[in-house]
Amino acid sequence: MVSNVISKIVSMQHNFTMSENEISQYVINHPDLVVSNTITTIAKETGTSEASINRFCKKIGYKGFNGFKIALAQENFYNNVMKQNSYSGDNGFISSVTADYRQMLMNTSAMLDENTVTEAVAGIQAAKNIHIFSLSNIALIARELQFKFDQVGIRSKTSTDIIDMRIEASNIAPGDLSIFIAPTIMMRDIYQIANASLERGAKNLTITSYDSPKLGDISDYKFIISDKIVANNSVSLSNNLMFLYVIDIIYTALLGSDKALRQKKLNSDAILNNFQMMDAYGYDY
Repeated sequence: MVSNVISKIVSMQHNFTMSENEISQYVINHPDLVVSNTITTIAKETGTSEASINRFCKKIGYKGFNGFKIALAQENFYNNVMKQNSYSGDNGFISSVTADYRQMLMNTSAMLDENTVTEAVAGIQAAKNIHIFSLSNIALIARELQFKFDQVGIRSKTSTDIIDMRIEASNIAPGDLSIFIAPTIMMRDIYQIANASLERGAKNLTITSYDSPKLGDISDYKFIISDKIVANNSVSLSNNLMFLYVIDIIYTALLGSDKALRQKKLNSDAILNNFQMMDAYGYDY
């Protein structure tokens, strides 16, 4: 199983310097050796310095090497215990994929913060208009979020084509909320639209696999998911489930914060269920 600490490192790899990348690769490939060795030994093994290692640890959210080492040790112990009771790849590909998704969900959960969720919900409720931007390869995630909003009477618009995104960006106004769903926000077109959104007085909610200091500058509400690269079956898996998981977390908090929205959701469910029952009745007879 992959450590949540390592998932965090993977999410920030695009922002590492050359020496930080050497350190990150060593940690990813040899987490047990990091736990059992001193900072001096790690510096020699990676061809870097103790100062570089401490800077690396601070960059990923720890006070220094000791705090990073303790967190990694705790997670290594936990993962070893879980591994003894989890599905094994030897039991077949179904068990192997299930184990991968379970670990990705655990890693994503560890990177979520309830305060950020609560703040994001307040931002959704306060928004005059909601603009959802996503890439075509994960458009279904954006449309699922729009459908969830539609069910409770929150109007939003989804744009997944770059031309549509640019047109929609020109309509962003103060008090709006822009939601960006993409493997990385650090792409020219997406990044420019996110900047434009802030300049027009809107707030930004981002859901992505890769963290970055620059991402913090353009995100009022930032959510990082565990990338499939940490999975044993990374070639065949999708990140879509992780995006849906975060969306469901936000939606659950939204419904939990407003009784009127919960009632609207129940009414929408009743309409959908009634339509499906009528449709099934026609096929039966």
